[in-house]
Amino acid sequence: MSYSSNDRPVAMRVRDALEQAGYAVFWDQSTPPGKDWDSWIRDQLTGAKLVVALWTKSSVASPNVRHEAIIAREAGKLLPVMVDALAPTDFPMGLFMVQALSIGRSAREFNAMREKFLAEVAARIGAGDEARAAAQPKPSPTRRNRRLLIAFAAGLIAVAVPVWLFWPQLMSWLDPDAPPVSPDQVRASVAGEQVARARVASRADATLSGDPAMIGSTWAWGAGQLIAGAPGEARGLGQRYFDYLASVVNADCRCYYSDSIPHTIANAWALMAAAKLRHPIPPGLLEAVLNGQSPDGWWMISLNAVPANENGAIHPTALLTIALAEARRAGIVPADQRARVDAALRRAVAWLNRGPQNGADWSDYPANERRTENLLFAAYAAVASHVATNGEPSAAAGAFLRSVRQLPPATEQIPSGAYISLTTGVRFFDDYRHPTAPWIGAAAVIAWRQADSSQRRVLREIIRQWVETNLADDAILRQDWLTAETLFLRALAFPALERR
Repeated sequence: MSYSSNDRPVAMRVRDALEQAGYAVFWDQSTPPGKDWDSWIRDQLTGAKLVVALWTKSSVASPNVRHEAIIAREAGKLLPVMVDALAPTDFPMGLFMVQALSIGRSAREFNAMREKFLAEVAARIGAGDEARAAAQPKPSPTRRNRRLLIAFAAGLIAVAVPVWLFWPQLMSWLDPDAPPVSPDQVRASVAGEQVARARVASRADATLSGDPAMIGSTWAWGAGQLIAGAPGEARGLGQRYFDYLASVVNADCRCYYSDSIPHTIANAWALMAAAKLRHPIPPGLLEAVLNGQSPDGWWMISLNAVPANENGAIHPTALLTIALAEARRAGIVPADQRARVDAALRRAVAWLNRGPQNGADWSDYPANERRTENLLFAAYAAVASHVATNGEPSAAAGAFLRSVRQLPPATEQIPSGAYISLTTGVRFFDDYRHPTAPWIGAAAVIAWRQADSSQRRVLREIIRQWVETNLADDAILRQDWLTAETLFLRALAFPALERR
């Protein structure tokens, strides 16, 4: 296999599938210690029956991958596999393959294409061990009978052991209305968050240790998100965080700027951190947030955006809905503001559940029918509605369920890519990256109660994968903001699993 080291998780998935199918697989991690790496790779290229090249944004820029692919192509044994969506112009001259098989980047995408991929490999070089075994001399009848008896006994054991080990999962498939995961799985998953929580709290500590004059107001968002993701571990940072907020508050709006605007999401995380730490809301913040809501219930990406319906955005509205609900629940909303907060929550929930009956058409700004991730916005709306209404069924969850089979790949994030006009007369380009997988996982948990049996079969796999996500994986931990948002959403959704 030829690939970029940046894509090792995908390469491991492909390698495992090939080895399980009986093939001997060489990749760079197989190089023996002390071997000359360059010579060893060349020897493996020469001896291989097939070279699988994983084409990604990283690999097309890798001189090693390009060189290996050219050698394999000239030898007539190159199998190009598309991981990322690449244009012909992304490839070096002569290496673009129109017929390249696309396996995607996520486990769900690969599982859908796994058999087609293995069939393509088999068509090129034959099957794995089974084909090689068929070419061996046939044993004598006596030896064959003995082997058949041994194989039969081994087969019984091979069937019995997995059935015994995976009996709960098997029963869950047979009974789609059974709980999606067991209480033990939930407890093990929560216990497995320890490394991630410590990492997130450590990053919050490092962030707040910087010079406020150097980092500006950006960390009103960054540190707030990290603290909200691991509030227990970050509790000792609370006073430092709110002292920091006081030093960067904008005098005009009494809120916090990020990316040169009073970013709604930045202020949502500041409010969320206050709720999680049960700290009084910074002066002026609640007023700024409530004043930024439209009469219809939505918020925009910036508190000073031109108030137009086309600027109403689901992600900021969902985050602020959750933040206000959590602040209300934590008892930090002043008594004279509670009625106003409750009215804001009712308007937000009504707007979040306004979407069309067809969940796949649930859209966000910028209005673009070609966007494939629209269903993600139903997930945001479903989670926020669940938190704000203490678990009542919602139209957003129903929309999510109706199109759950059309879910986009659970990529790490998608960009907004929209211009919005500000009341200052300038235009701001919103390139915020929306996280996808944690919101889809949380929505799947929350929507379970509303799902029918066929929908639950789909949800079960999404929930199981989300619960079993290894949050100690470096590939996840290196994006601290995404880790924090994942921990935050698990804390919101997991109680629904424990109540089943």
